[in-house]
Amino acid sequence: MNHEQRNIYITLQCFVKKDGKYLMLHRGAHKKVMPNVWMAPGGKREFNEGVFDCARREIKEEASLDIKNLHILSTGNAYLKDLDEEIFFHLIGADYAGGELSENPEDGKLEWLTLEEILKLDDLLAELKNVLPIILGDNPKVVSYCSEYEVRNKMTDFKIEIS
Repeated sequence: MNHEQRNIYITLQCFVKKDGKYLMLHRGAHKKVMPNVWMAPGGKREFNEGVFDCARREIKEEASLDIKNLHILSTGNAYLKDLDEEIFFHLIGADYAGGELSENPEDGKLEWLTLEEILKLDDLLAELKNVLPIILGDNPKVVSYCSEYEVRNKMTDFKIEIS
């Protein structure tokens, strides 16, 4: 891998909470990054876009929902060896504020799930199995972490710091 010319993307996932459940996205099979993997809805930040503005825009685009009470749950980075891409991201928490859930088939399938249901998903993004109990559990903490993936959702390295 050539690390002189880095392929870096700035992204986020937004964990929208409604009635004790979180909105989750099962990504489409055609997606370049993490196809057929469960994660929270989100996406790439646009030029000079704030993290909360990005979360509001992505949730509106992907789910037609409005959100409130946004807060940072985690920050970190992941290296995808098979694509030679680095992803710098935030995990954002938010509460449902309104709107009727509407799926975009291009993005994948949306579903409201409890934390327990999320952690039992076979195709959950690997790093989330380690992180979600800490950031969404009974005594949440903000974390920073790094992960590395050999190919698709096969995580080969994981390091975490808890505040």
